[in-house]
Amino acid sequence: MQDTPDRYSRHTLLRMVGQGGQDKIQKARVLVAGLGALGSTISILLARAGVGFLRIVDKDVPQLHNLHRQILYDEMDVSLGIPKVDAARMNLLSAASNVEIDAINQEMAETNIYSLLDGIDLVVDALDNSETRFVVNDAIVDLKIPYIFGGAVETVGNVMTIIPGRSPCLRCIWPDPSSIVGHARASTVGVLSSVASLVASVQVTEAFKVLVGDIENAINGILVIDIWKNQFHVVPVEPRPNCTCKKICSQ
Repeated sequence: MQDTPDRYSRHTLLRMVGQGGQDKIQKARVLVAGLGALGSTISILLARAGVGFLRIVDKDVPQLHNLHRQILYDEMDVSLGIPKVDAARMNLLSAASNVEIDAINQEMAETNIYSLLDGIDLVVDALDNSETRFVVNDAIVDLKIPYIFGGAVETVGNVMTIIPGRSPCLRCIWPDPSSIVGHARASTVGVLSSVASLVASVQVTEAFKVLVGDIENAINGILVIDIWKNQFHVVPVEPRPNCTCKKICSQ
C-alpha cells in the first residue's frame, strides 16, 4: 500500500514533528539491535511511523515464554520455529509495506559490527547482554552514530540517549563491562511486560527527537523508571575525561 498524505497526519500535525520532521523520519535508516521484549515494540513503532529503512538484527527464534512481552510474535511463530528476524519482517511488512526491512539473522559481534552499521543513521538498543552492548557502544562512538540505550528487568527500566561527541557513552558510566556481567536478567528474576513496552516507547520517542533534529530535548543522563512504584527520575551523567572508549576507538 502506497503512502498517502493522511497516513502520517497525526504526526505531521504535531508542532514538534511537522511535515519536515516526518520527512526526516521517512528518510532515516535505523538499526534495531535485538528483537526481544524491547525490540518488538521498538520495531513496530518505528515501522508504523514510516522510518524508511529498518535493519533488524537477532539470532534467536521465538519461544513460548517470550509471548507475554514480545508483542511482535504469536503462537504460530513459536510453533513454526522460524528465526525471529523472519517472523518480525513478515509482521512488520503487514503493517507497513512501504518500509524497507533488512532482516539479519546474526549475533552482533566485533567481527560484523561495522558492516551492520554501514549506512545507518541511528541505533536503538534492544539487547540483553552487556558484552554486546559495549561492542555496539564502542563502534557508534567511533563512527559518531547516535545510540539509544535501553534495558528492563523486574519492574525497572533505564533509557539513555548517547550522542557521540556531545554526551557520555556507556564506558563513561561503566569503564569495565565485566563489572556488570553478573547483574540481574529477566531470565533469572523476571520482567513485567508493561515495563518493557514502556521503556521501548521511551526509546522510540528519543529516536524521533534525534531523527527530527531536536536533541536539545533528549534525555540528559539516564532515565530510571520503576513502574511498580510509579517512580521516574533522571540520574545526571557527565562524560568521563579519561573514558576508555576513546582509547579503544583510537586503536
